[in-house]
Amino acid sequence: MRVESPVFQAYCGSKPPRFVNRSELECAKILDYYGIRWDYEPHSFVLERDDEGRVVSAFTPDFYLPEQDLFIEVTVMKQSLVTRKNRKLREVRRLYPEVRVKLFYRRDIERLAQRYRLRLAS
Repeated sequence: MRVESPVFQAYCGSKPPRFVNRSELECAKILDYYGIRWDYEPHSFVLERDDEGRVVSAFTPDFYLPEQDLFIEVTVMKQSLVTRKNRKLREVRRLYPEVRVKLFYRRDIERLAQRYRLRLAS
């Protein structure tokens, strides 16, 4: 899915962000509107490697807010389908206890959309 990518003022990444879905784009717009410096998918956390050292499982949060030292993951999956994502998030917290990650669920994004009159894909 190709989503529009406007010019952002608070974006601090090195290459233009390529959002996976409209919810990520709308979250980026909110961050940018409020002047919150952000980067898009700047880091992947290795969760598991095979016997040869190849990455088997990793977690790449959607946003990083450098001034807050906080990663944000946005999921618009139905609540019943987020089990795998929650498991990965627990693993990140176990393996990287110094890393701060916040997960925003569909209901959180819908509340933001209502509050800020955003257009989200169904």
